Amino acid sequence: MAFPRGPFPWQDEIPQARPPEMQKFVESRVNGGMITMLDPADIPPAALQLAKNCTVRFDKTSRRPGSRLLEPTKPNDEPVLKFAAVKMNDGTPHTIRMTPTTIHRISGGVWTALTDANVGGEELAGTITDRFNTAIILDNFVFSNNGANHIQKINFTTNEFARLGNAPKYRYICGFFNRVVGAAVRDDNEVQIGWSGDANIDEWDPLVDESAGFGPLVESPSDLSDFITGLFAWTNVMLVLREKSIWVATKQPIPQIPFDFKTAIPSIGCDCPSSAALIGLDGLAWFDYRTGTVYAYSVGGSLERIGEKVERDIVRNVDDVEKVFSAYNPIHNEYTIYIPQAGSKWVAAWTYNLRGKTWVYNEYYDQTTADDIEIGSGGLTIDQLGPVPINTLEGTIDDLSPTASTLPTRVYGRGDGSGATEDVNVDTDAPHDDYPTGIIYQTEIVSKVFTIPEDDIYIAEIRIEYDATIGGPFEIQYSRTGGAGLDAWRTAKIVDPQVLEVPRIIKYRRLIKSRRFAWRLISERGLFGILSYEVHVYKAGKSNR
Repeated sequence: MAFPRGPFPWQDEIPQARPPEMQKFVESRVNGGMITMLDPADIPPAALQLAKNCTVRFDKTSRRPGSRLLEPTKPNDEPVLKFAAVKMNDGTPHTIRMTPTTIHRISGGVWTALTDANVGGEELAGTITDRFNTAIILDNFVFSNNGANHIQKINFTTNEFARLGNAPKYRYICGFFNRVVGAAVRDDNEVQIGWSGDANIDEWDPLVDESAGFGPLVESPSDLSDFITGLFAWTNVMLVLREKSIWVATKQPIPQIPFDFKTAIPSIGCDCPSSAALIGLDGLAWFDYRTGTVYAYSVGGSLERIGEKVERDIVRNVDDVEKVFSAYNPIHNEYTIYIPQAGSKWVAAWTYNLRGKTWVYNEYYDQTTADDIEIGSGGLTIDQLGPVPINTLEGTIDDLSPTASTLPTRVYGRGDGSGATEDVNVDTDAPHDDYPTGIIYQTEIVSKVFTIPEDDIYIAEIRIEYDATIGGPFEIQYSRTGGAGLDAWRTAKIVDPQVLEVPRIIKYRRLIKSRRFAWRLISERGLFGILSYEVHVYKAGKSNR
C-alpha cells in the first residue's frame, strides 16, 4: 500500500509497493537451423521449428538473398539442365548452357549455339531427367546426358560437338589418370565400367588400343542387380556409387587393367543419382530414398548421416527420385538437395551447412538446375576479325575484349529457359515468363516451443535482436499453443527497419498465459538477419489475454 508523501520525515521511509520483477526465461543465438525430427519443445533454444527461405551463416539466421536474370538473354525456351564453366589450357574461359536438345556458349556477349557435328545425324535426345555429367580431361571438354546419347566432346574452335571417338552410351563419366572413365551403359549393362585408352580418349576398343577396356563391376551374383548410380574422381582415387553399395577405385600399373575396385561400404548406397554432389576437398554428399536420409562421405573416412535432423520431411517431399538434383556452394560450404514438387512448378530445396551442421528449407519457382561456376566469356580479339574493314564491323568495342571471369557464383537454370544468379542486394527472385515483374517469396522463422508452468509463470516480454541490409516490413507473432491449431498465431508487432547495417532490438511486452509458447517472424520483402532472442517472464500475476 502506498501513502502520500507528507511534511513529516517518517513518511518518506514507508516502503512503496512494486510490480513483480521480470526474469529472463531463455536467451539464445539463432544459429541452430531447423530440427523437425524431435518434439519442438525438445530442440535446443538456438534451433527452430521452421527456417523457410533462410540461410544460417555467420552465426545468425537470415532471409535468403534473391536473384537477378543471367545475361545475355536466353536463346530459347527449353529448360536448362546445366550451366558449366571451363578454362582451357590457353587460359580461355567458356560458359556453357545445356538443355535436353541444345548447347550454347557465351561468345561476344550473346549465347552462340553449338552445331551438332555427329555423323549420321545423331541429335541430342535427352529429356528433363537426363542430366549432364561433364569432365575436363587432357584439355578436352566431354559430357554425357545420362546415356541418352553417346559420350560427346565439344570443339570450342569450331563451335561444334560430336561423339567422343567410339565411346559408348555411358550414363556417368569422369576424368581419371589421362583417361575418360564411363559407368552404366544405359538400358544394356548398368553395372559396367569402361575406360578410354591411356592419353587416347577417343579410343574405347581394347582390340585397337590395349589400354582401353571395360568390364562388369561384380564380386558376387547379387552385384548384377546393384546398378551404378554415380561416378566421381579426385587426384588419386575414384568413387563409384551404386544403389546398395559404395566402391572405391585406385590406379594400378597394368595398362589393360588400370584400376583396382574394392567395396568400401557394402550395405548403403544411392538410389537418387542426381542428388550426389562433390563437397569440400575430398567428400561426397547424396540422398538415398531406400534408407531415407542424406549422407556425407570422405574417401578413407567414415560415412556420416547428416540428414537425421530433417530426414522425415525430405522423404515426404520426394515424389520421383529421377527428378531430384543437387548443388554444392564452395564459398559457404553448403550442400543443397532440390526436389521438384508433383503437380506444381515449385521446388523444395533443403540446404545443409557443413560448417554449422544446420539445415534450412527454401522454395524456388520452376528451377531445373543449380550450379556454382565462374562465369566467363571468351571475347573477340583483333586477330579473330579477319581481313575486313573496321567500318563494316557490327557490335561494340566491348565485344573486342580479352577473356574475363569472375568468382564462383550460384547460377540457377529454369524451366522457361532463363537463367538467374544469386544476388545479395536483391530481395525477390528474377523475373520468369510466369512472373514478369519478379517472384516474391515468403520467409518464415518459427522458434522452438517453450513449455511454461502456466499456474506459476506468465510470458512478459519478447526481445529479438536483428540487423537489416535492405529495408522491408516483417511481422512478429506469438502462439499460446506452440503453433498448433488453425488460429494459433496472433500479431505482436510489425517492424519496418529504417536503420540499416546496425543491430537493433525489437521489444514486445504483454502478459501471456501459455502452456506451450512460441514466436515466429514472417516477411515477404527486405533482407535481414536474426541474431538472438530473449523471452522474459513474470513469476505471478494476472493474465491479460
